[in-house]
Amino acid sequence: MRARLETHVMDDRLRAVLFAIVENYIETVEPVGSRTLSKILDLGLSPATIRNVMADLTEQGFLEQPHTSAGRVPTNRAYRIYVEQSGGNGELPEEVKQVVERTLSESASGLMNLLSCTSRLLAELTQLTGVVASPQVSKTRLRLMEFLRISEHRIYAVLITQSNMVYHKIVEVSEDLPQEFLNSVSRYLNEQFARMPLEEVRQQVQERLLAEKETYDQLLAHAVRLSKKALDLSDERELYVEGISSIVREFSDVQRLRELLEMLEHKSELIEQMDAVLEPRGLHIDIGVENPALRWGDCALVSASYSYGDNVLGAIGVIGPTRMNYRRIIPIVDYTARMLSQAISLQ
Repeated sequence: MRARLETHVMDDRLRAVLFAIVENYIETVEPVGSRTLSKILDLGLSPATIRNVMADLTEQGFLEQPHTSAGRVPTNRAYRIYVEQSGGNGELPEEVKQVVERTLSESASGLMNLLSCTSRLLAELTQLTGVVASPQVSKTRLRLMEFLRISEHRIYAVLITQSNMVYHKIVEVSEDLPQEFLNSVSRYLNEQFARMPLEEVRQQVQERLLAEKETYDQLLAHAVRLSKKALDLSDERELYVEGISSIVREFSDVQRLRELLEMLEHKSELIEQMDAVLEPRGLHIDIGVENPALRWGDCALVSASYSYGDNVLGAIGVIGPTRMNYRRIIPIVDYTARMLSQAISLQ
């Protein structure tokens, strides 16, 4: 699990009290008092002793007191140390694993359908907001490139990646190229570039364009020019979002809610933050302002990377309040990312 480690050294008694407060607050959303803790903690501590421990934790920045007469609530620092030192992820029930596997295996074919299905699945399983970032076009690997003659000066270019992303566009040409010749161009390009990352294919095509044109025969010249036009694809990413109603339920501040919804709509900043999980691949937990895209101290993002073979493609995640149930959410995101990778490889 990749995250920002909380290195604070805490003795067993403080840790037990703090984690009990975190778990009780996650469950009840109510400030936790010393009397409540004395009932749920099996440490033989009196309410007075627990109050002293809570005062120490407050002084150290792990708890805060909403009102003078109220109990304590965890700070973001408390959630961070809870996630890091309690093994904040629990076991995923077998029935949930089966739902994940069945849902992804029955998804409609095509990577984009699979990513959209994953965001819905995350939202349904967590009752929070599921987000899935599509891969960067340039990072995906080429499987197949085909050219189909439409008319005298127009060609339909189709590009399919190893992860089953499909791109197509109309290419304008200055001369009429018969379909048989276009088939030869396609065969040549697929032999040359299949399984290579598209950014590398683009680079090699550009280098060949700069080479001495006299060295090109007719096939090579057209292959390079057509592939250059076909590879001129936008790297704009898609962000699949489901469960926005969960955000509406969780946050009562209208201005904050509006800004969060705008961030989800404009997507680029959140995608950039989710990309942080790609290298090294794995799980990433941002609590509060640890993630600049969230901007506020009361949101958290749990994200994990998905891949095709050794090629890391993108990330999936769940956005919710900092008081989300990490022991339940973390294994859902982690397992769903692994099953998504498996589903992509089987398409």
